[in-house]
Amino acid sequence: MTAPHAPNTPVVKEDDVKVVEELLRSLMKGQRALQMYLPNNPMYRRGLEQVTEAFYPVWGVTGRLVLDIQESEILWEDAVVYRQSPQTEGLAWQLYKDGLRRLTLLPGVESEEVARFLAVLNSVRMLPVDAPDDLLTLLWEQEFVLISYTFIEVMGDGLGFLQDSPQRGGGNALGSAREEVEAARGAPTSPSYDGGAPAGLVDMADYDATPYFLDDSEIRMIQSELVEEYSRDIRGSALDALLDILEAQRETAVRREVLDLFELILPAQLATGGFRAVAHVLRELRLIASRAEELDAGLQEGILSFEERLSQPDILEQLFRVLEDPVTRPPEEDIGEVLRELKPSALPLVLTHLGRTIDPAVRRALEPGVEALVRAQPRILATLLESGAAETIEPAIAMAVRLGLPQLVPSVVSHLESGLASTRLAAVRALGVFGTPTSITAIETALHDPDRTVRQAALTILMERGGSKGLLPQLEALLFTGTEQEWERSERRTLFEAYGQLAGAAGIPKLAELLEPRGLFRRKETPEVRACALFALGKIRTFDARLLADKFTADKEPVVRSAANSILRDWGP
Repeated sequence: MTAPHAPNTPVVKEDDVKVVEELLRSLMKGQRALQMYLPNNPMYRRGLEQVTEAFYPVWGVTGRLVLDIQESEILWEDAVVYRQSPQTEGLAWQLYKDGLRRLTLLPGVESEEVARFLAVLNSVRMLPVDAPDDLLTLLWEQEFVLISYTFIEVMGDGLGFLQDSPQRGGGNALGSAREEVEAARGAPTSPSYDGGAPAGLVDMADYDATPYFLDDSEIRMIQSELVEEYSRDIRGSALDALLDILEAQRETAVRREVLDLFELILPAQLATGGFRAVAHVLRELRLIASRAEELDAGLQEGILSFEERLSQPDILEQLFRVLEDPVTRPPEEDIGEVLRELKPSALPLVLTHLGRTIDPAVRRALEPGVEALVRAQPRILATLLESGAAETIEPAIAMAVRLGLPQLVPSVVSHLESGLASTRLAAVRALGVFGTPTSITAIETALHDPDRTVRQAALTILMERGGSKGLLPQLEALLFTGTEQEWERSERRTLFEAYGQLAGAAGIPKLAELLEPRGLFRRKETPEVRACALFALGKIRTFDARLLADKFTADKEPVVRSAANSILRDWGP
């Protein structure tokens, strides 16, 4: 159990805590090296060397390293020096679940005993469920001198008691575990005992007599360990092993061989949807390039080249093929992991694919990654809007709106004058979202666009804003110039109604000129134009507008007559 500190105990320095944290990281790596490699393997020896080297600065800080073990943390002087994820079984949980609550290491342990200690931890991980040994008994058998520990034993009624490890070489030594076992085996048999194990030892057959010898917590722990074992990411462990070799092995030939393996592995991972693994490898390679020892310039360039090659067109095309296939498409979180590793130079190709795809799932997966690239270098998006390929313009405009970049309004306005109708439509809608004075002025000019969809979108945006300063003059120029426009009747009616709504009573004289032209040489407008003028009067809804409309309820043109009667019915009595 953790002993409380005295009130005057000095607070440990942050640098000292970091030294102990680095030691525990080295212990974890050393444990993994001892588990994966044989003693004659260079990686095995290198792992032990790193553990040994990590102890030296610790002894400069303290002469006795006392670690308190909790379920997911390891403490030193009340400071957390190791914390594991709740979903993983790390060093803290491995020690805690077997009852170890305090671990004490003395100077000199790094020379030989720490290797045996790590070997014991690996042995415990491989023990079957019904094994008679556990972590405590295996530690006793090692007869450590420089390692001591405190265990908590849980009794049948749920109570626990502390049990310290035997102290070797002291005046109050308790004797080795091996001596205790031998003494128990030589003890006389109790008269009341009818066979089986000698007196003083527990006969496991007594517990095997019933099938319910585990409590609920133990059963749940075993089930969770089984689930973790069967769901273990073997592929990730293999990649981590290669990364460890690349970082720790100082022989150039070995490192080049690892790079050659990654040349084959990373494209294969992309082709099978292993995006998260690829992103993990790229992040680790960056770290290795910055901290690995004895790494020449050629190797460093080769390590960093993987990040550059991920953004090349051939690799990206392979990535897009995987995304378009619902069978091989990885989760969106994994896609985001690898997209965040792309270089800004990949933005044009990614935007092109974003503009081509019609699959909403692919769009949802790509947009966050594109957003991250644009946020890193907004100038790239401006360059694409100014001189990019036609396929990238529309997704680039949409991304400018998504990120709220009003500084790109001039680049968006430039696409109202040329390009495809769909591009001009995207530009009008984007300018409507920005809503700056420059945007509104540009939308007003779109009322003259040759495409009907663009014109209608521009008018709708302007009317939803309650009009604009230049909208009324634009409508007057369109409706009263005397030039016949090639509009459908519904579009013409929409324009006239918008004019009536904006002009109000001041627009009645201009509408009257269309309905009943004066002068000998004034040309009478077509029935469609006159009918639309009546619908404009219906939006004005003044007494004078009603009197004017009433004159045409008996017009000889059916279209005009129908429009006049329609607006008067809507007006009511």
